[in-house]
Amino acid sequence: MSPIRLKADFNGLFGDLLCLSHSDTCLDEDGKAVILRNGINVIAFDEDIDEMGARDDLIASGVVVVSPNWLQCNGSRWSLKIDEKGVRHQSEIA
Repeated sequence: MSPIRLKADFNGLFGDLLCLSHSDTCLDEDGKAVILRNGINVIAFDEDIDEMGARDDLIASGVVVVSPNWLQCNGSRWSLKIDEKGVRHQSEIA
């Protein structure tokens, strides 16, 4: 089964953690709500454009985790624990 693609705001990136949601759901690439829970493998993306004006989304893959206390105090409930591939642009994937 392929990882779910979730929309995310990469302004909520803190090292290898990306805040996904301040509620128990997050929107997928089709705008449908996905219920979050520990251990779900996902790919988070944020629409971006390259120097030529073409769409080239930022992406990060990993697993959904409960946000740590220091992030929960800002309202975050769920985060993405980013894997060793880190944050990259869609164009960097072969």
